[in-house]
Amino acid sequence: MFGLVILLHVLVCVVLIVVVLFQQPQKGGVAGIFGGGDSFFGGGGAAPFMARLTSGIAIMFMITSLTLVLLSARRIRPAASPRTTEQTPTQQSPLPTGTEVPQTTPGGK
Repeated sequence: MFGLVILLHVLVCVVLIVVVLFQQPQKGGVAGIFGGGDSFFGGGGAAPFMARLTSGIAIMFMITSLTLVLLSARRIRPAASPRTTEQTPTQQSPLPTGTEVPQTTPGGK
């Protein structure tokens, strides 16, 4: 689920970047390179269509961002499970019983 939302978020980011770059500023822009937008978007130009498209993609970007925040918070801090019985850690001896470690001295004596 988390990977799917990340993939969707990256795709939305790329599309948002492309749509913003294709918007026409005051004097042309990248959209002017491909014919000015009159022939493809109709006589009114691309401004109203591109503005609505940018708004929709920006909303999708915000939704995927919030979804990623919520999913990552749930991943980091899982829900606490109620304990039905008290669990105490068991004490373990460092060595099994019945075995002895031979004591050696630094000179081999």
